[in-house]
Amino acid sequence: MISHPEILEACSFATIARAVVAACALCLAATASAQDLRPPGDIPSQQPSEPAANPPPNSGSTPGFVDTIGHWLNEGTTRFKSDLQGAQATFDQLGKETRDAAKDATDAVVGLPNARIVTVRERCAVAQNGAPDCQAAAAAACRGKGFQTGKSLDTQSEHKCPAQVLLKGRAPSDAECPTEIFVTRAVCQ
Repeated sequence: MISHPEILEACSFATIARAVVAACALCLAATASAQDLRPPGDIPSQQPSEPAANPPPNSGSTPGFVDTIGHWLNEGTTRFKSDLQGAQATFDQLGKETRDAAKDATDAVVGLPNARIVTVRERCAVAQNGAPDCQAAAAAACRGKGFQTGKSLDTQSEHKCPAQVLLKGRAPSDAECPTEIFVTRAVCQ
């Protein structure tokens, strides 16, 4: 399985973003309840005859909580977007490499003199080590088609179960239903 750390980073970024938003909300609630209250003597009283004074203009443009969260979210979405673009570039590069490899393999097969890809169905015999010998099966299938030699391209495996085992209505064992492997396509020369 191919691992793509860019995708994993993008997924974990969303989880981290949720956790940070929750932490910021918790901090806001804590700081709101912990603000210092001025004693009543420090609060200037307003006489009904006096006009209300305009509050002093905000000389130091300190951003508020909403501005800070908005800026943080903008940075997060920008970072997430760049991560997604990086993942897309990685997928595009992987696709290009795969196409190039397939083209090279096709060119190599086509470049072989008198080479053909043929569809066959030849059972792979069991070798001495217990593994299926599909190379010998491909060579035999190609000789049957009039070629001198061949190499296996595709194989297919099947369970061969007798009808009486299947009619019992239970799961068959490996001894009752052996697996057979067949060469389905070969390159013949």
